[in-house]
Parts: sequence; structure tokens; C-alpha cells
Amino acid sequence: MTHEEIEGAVIGALLLRNLDAYPQTFDVFSTLPVEAFGTRQYRDIYREIMRQALSKNVIDPVLVGEALGGEYQAIMSASVKLSWAIANLEQYASLVVKNHFIRSAEEVVANAITALDGARTGDESMTAIAELRESLQHMELNSGELVAVHINDLLAGVETRLEERMAGIGEGRTLLTGIEELDALTGGFDLTDLVLIAARPSVGKTEFALNLMDKITELGGGVLLFSMEMSGIQIAERQVAGAGGLSTSKLKSPAQLEDEDWARISAGIGRMVNRPIWVIDASELTLEQIKQSAIAHKRKHPELAAVFVDYLGLISVNERQRHDIAVGEVSSGLKALAKRNKTPVIALSQLSRGVEQRMNKRPVNADLKDSGSIEADADLIMMLYRDELYDENSPAKGIAEINLTKNRNGPQGVIYRQFRYGHFMPINQEEAAQRSQQQPEQKTRKYSTMHKI
Repeated sequence: MTHEEIEGAVIGALLLRNLDAYPQTFDVFSTLPVEAFGTRQYRDIYREIMRQALSKNVIDPVLVGEALGGEYQAIMSASVKLSWAIANLEQYASLVVKNHFIRSAEEVVANAITALDGARTGDESMTAIAELRESLQHMELNSGELVAVHINDLLAGVETRLEERMAGIGEGRTLLTGIEELDALTGGFDLTDLVLIAARPSVGKTEFALNLMDKITELGGGVLLFSMEMSGIQIAERQVAGAGGLSTSKLKSPAQLEDEDWARISAGIGRMVNRPIWVIDASELTLEQIKQSAIAHKRKHPELAAVFVDYLGLISVNERQRHDIAVGEVSSGLKALAKRNKTPVIALSQLSRGVEQRMNKRPVNADLKDSGSIEADADLIMMLYRDELYDENSPAKGIAEINLTKNRNGPQGVIYRQFRYGHFMPINQEEAAQRSQQQPEQKTRKYSTMHKI
């Protein structure tokens, strides 16, 4: 069979497969990237098939055809005739991946030969060889990453298992965060909620997310964090510091730690060990990678109670698309993930610089970058604000405001947390509210008296 015939067989098998009868079809989406198809039409068809399967849990040839248009009808009809491939889809998909790898390797080698032919010195030749070696190693690493995604092999029957859990006696329809004031205001996160935590840089978005993770797992729920900004070890350090009640900065200078600090670190590690917390530490993740990994993780760990994404602006998008449209697809995709997994998605988001140009710097929904689609898709939006960042003499020093600026199923409002040692902690709400609303003392200006002569 030619490469094109193998690709057609994969498309035909996918169009004919029933996901309920073949739940292992999701394995193909985890191991077969769109770019592996050499034919453009097959790439487009496969992308649409995968989108519908992940968002609607169905593969319908009619819906695929309607989404793509008339020019794809002939090639889809020809592919469907290859019905004999349906039982061996995984094997043919593996061949498509291998053929893609071979084509890529051939291209890399051809480029290296061209560079060697054009080399004028020994150094230029050695540079070309080094670049060839690096490119081939990079290809091997990418191939390994695809294989590693095979965690999705456990996706079989995920919908059935989730429905069974949702119908279980005593199963709640909301996720309590463990922060009493927040739970009182929201009633907990609905299992299909998209929740946004938004703030300007250095206010504490990640730290607040880690605080939520700590509370949720303390109550027995599992969490999955996609960390595209901080490394896994940095996340672990912050969690240990928070659990031990000491500043994360102290961990950077272990030689200066005192006995009490070591005791706090030990207590923090002891408190966090065996918590159902998982971290995927990777940059430039795509929406599809996040969705596939989260779905697979839910199947393997049914106790997964929340998915965290840090942060929205670092998710890789189609650069050829208008940015606001691309961001809209990301936010709607995360909402679809929450609905499919019956697990709330908590995404962190940056705010625009316009906040800094106002007298009142408390953020509002309009301050969200590309706010239209994000605000529309989110069920809850929490804006973080610390007045001391703008006024070192603020009466609210050490207080963080969590402004619930959108609550689709309840009231808006403000809760307060103490911000100490770089961590969010409980605080008396009435006292914090009074201090946050108090005006800073104005220094009395002394003017010299001028006399007219």
C-alpha cells in the first residue's frame, strides 16, 4: 500500500467506528498527530474528526462533511469504502506515524547534505553535522513524547465510569474548595464550571491556585495542574513552603535555615506527601494536548476533582488566526473539557496593562485580555487584588481581595485572605473589609504664608 492509501484507510476506519463500541479509538488521537498526514485533505478531515470526538464524544461522517464543505465529500466517500481497515485502525495509524517520521528524517538529512555541499570550511561542515545530530535527537525526543501519551490507553469506558460515579449515592453536584467564605458565596464549583483566576503579574495567581489545590486535596479530591510557566520542582517547593508556613524564598538559601525552619519544611513535606496532586510541567501545550491528557487522567484517576491551567495566555494557538478568535477557541475548549469530564477547570489569566492607568486599580472583567469570549465562557471569575502593591502605606497591607466579579449561578461579592510569607491564609472578614475600605492617612502639608506688599 502507498502512504496515501494507508492514510485513507485510517480516515475511513475512523469515520465508520462507533466510539462506544471502540473506546480505544481515543488511543489513536493520543498517538497520531495531525501533521503526520502527508495529504492536506486527510489532515483537515482528521482534525475535524478528533475535534468532534473530544468535544461531543461522537464521530459522525455527516457532521464532519458539513463542517468541512463539499470539496471533501469525494475523498471521504472513497475513504469510507476502505471498511476492511476498521478492525486494524491502530496498526494503520502506527504506520502513518512511522511514515511521517521517515519523511521528516529524510527532509532533515537532505537539508544537512545541502549544507555540507555548500560548506567552505571544516568548521562549517562540523556545524552542519552538529545541527543534523541535534535535529535527529529532537525527532527522537518528540517521538518519545507521543508514545508517552499512551496513558490514554485507559480511556476505554470513561463515559460509563463517570456516569456511574455521578449517579453514586452521596455524590455531590458541586466541588467545595475548602475556603469557607468562598464556598458560602458560590455554593462550591459546579462540576462543569470554567473558573478564571485573574490578576496582574506578581499579585499571587499561582499561589492562590496552589492554595485551592491544597484545600481540595485536603478534602480528598484529586487535582491535575498543567504548569506552563513554573517547573514542577518550583510548584513542589511552593506547596511545601505553604504547608509548612514559611516563605518560599527561604528555601533558596538553605545554609541560612534555622532549626525551626527545618522543622517547618519537614512538617510541610509530611503534610503534602501522598496527596492526590499531579503536575504536567510543559511549555507551549496546545488545547488538544490539555484536553486529551485531562480526559486520560480522569480515566486513570477517577478521584480527579479539578483541573488547573497555569496560565491561559501560554496555551499554544494558531498564529495565523486572529488572536482574539484563537483565545476564544481556547476558552470555549476548556469549558467543553469541564463539561465532558464533569470536572471543573480552573484557568489562570493575565489582566491588561490598562488596570495600571486608572486611579482605582481594582480589576474588572473588562480588564481581561481578549475579554469578550473569555468572560462569556467563564462561569465564575475571581479577580485578585492587593492594595499594598500600589501603596506601601496602605491600611490593607497584608490583605488580599478575591473579588468574585462573575458568578453565573449566584451573587457576586468579595472575600478576603491574609497574604503572609507569600501565601494566602485565613483572616477575619469584617476586620479585613474595614481595613480594605479605609482611606490611607494623608500627610499634612505645610505651606508658607505669603503676604502681599
